[in-house]
Amino acid sequence: MRKINDVVEKLLLCLAGSLFAAFILTVLYQVVARNYLKISVSWTDEVAMACFIWAVFIGAAVAVRKRKHYVIDIFPPQFVITQRVLRLFGSLACLPLIYVLVVHGNILVDMGWNRRSVALGTPMAYVFAALPVAGIAMFLFSIEVIYDDMVALRNGGKVKRMNEVEGS
Repeated sequence: MRKINDVVEKLLLCLAGSLFAAFILTVLYQVVARNYLKISVSWTDEVAMACFIWAVFIGAAVAVRKRKHYVIDIFPPQFVITQRVLRLFGSLACLPLIYVLVVHGNILVDMGWNRRSVALGTPMAYVFAALPVAGIAMFLFSIEVIYDDMVALRNGGKVKRMNEVEGS
């Protein structure tokens, strides 16, 4: 599972980085066109928005695997088992959100085929598809994270993943 997630993570990071670069370049083009070329480019808003949405949702999925979402340390670092239990609880608490992203995201994608973007005229389903795609990636990453937490709890909280940062 970890090897599959490694490949998925690399693909998602490459995609998110490319989309973020496209977002920056599109906004830069819009600024140059409006301020220096004195022309209005209507499609740049929609392309920038779509790139940004996709990059954010893909980044959120990768953050699930790396445990880079907001964390509040309630107990000091000496309470290793307590912190592992809370991490496991947090990972399990994310599963309903992942369900919403996948199931209801698919419903939104289905509705998006009948909605068109104003400037480009493309179906909004392409933008809405970021939700279920990110949800599926989050689910794959959550399986790994939950498994790691359960193994660590079984071993007294002493097992640590290779990419886990101390104190995170």
